Amino acid sequence: MIVPLRLGLVATFAAGTLVGVLAGAAAAADLPPLPPAPVQATPVAIGSGWYLRGDFTQSWPDHPRDGTRPDPNDPGMPPLVGLRLSPEGGYGGGIGYQINPWLRVDATIDQRTASSFRGYSSRSVFETGYNLEAGKLSVLTGLVNVYADLGTWYGFTPYVGAGIGFADKRMSRNYTQTTCLTDGCDGLDGTGPREPAFRANHSVATFAWALTAGLSYEIGAGLSLDAAYRYIDLGRAKSGVDLYGGSTRLKDLAASEFRVGLRYRFADSLLPFGATQAYGN
Repeated sequence: MIVPLRLGLVATFAAGTLVGVLAGAAAAADLPPLPPAPVQATPVAIGSGWYLRGDFTQSWPDHPRDGTRPDPNDPGMPPLVGLRLSPEGGYGGGIGYQINPWLRVDATIDQRTASSFRGYSSRSVFETGYNLEAGKLSVLTGLVNVYADLGTWYGFTPYVGAGIGFADKRMSRNYTQTTCLTDGCDGLDGTGPREPAFRANHSVATFAWALTAGLSYEIGAGLSLDAAYRYIDLGRAKSGVDLYGGSTRLKDLAASEFRVGLRYRFADSLLPFGATQAYGN
């Protein structure tokens, strides 16, 4: 009689335990799920390849050539000789992107102050008189450039590059003037300079290209000092006409330029969206 009694007690205890476990599981099923683990705030670098640049330019124009078209009504008019453009300074800037450690691109705009130009022509080979054509020429260029950085040694990085774009040339304060060396060389009495004939201001935009070789030095904090030589082909230019229908035309415009400036490279970073949200919020 004792053994059956003990077996009954054990069975009763087991049944009670099972009912308690099932009731706990049911209660646990009614609880809300655990919140997700907090997101780690991992910085994501953006914009580290972008840079801004600002430059000062000293430009030495090459000698252009006379681009005046032959006049069938005046076939004896000789071309301009002794054409000169004064050296001038300028300034500019741009934005660029470092594609990889050795390749980068940028887009630049550069404005040069107005150069003084003059050239001469003479039907008598300067025996009885001559004509002077003079004025101002200002140049604005916009170029897209590609550079190859050739390695870095002690912070110095030599590079070469090429660019294409446009050159907008504005001729202003342009005039032509005859000077007689002998009396009545132009059909008027006396010698010396005659009244000038002024020509209207005029702008011409043409294709331009450039070749560059330079050296940059990393100062720190994203700044680099940049110095470069650039040869730039500027195309042609033309003045407006005067009261007699004449104009000044120049072609084969080009310049050797020395540029010095600063480049600032961005190195910003941002956090992923929602990375700063607190656990359980």
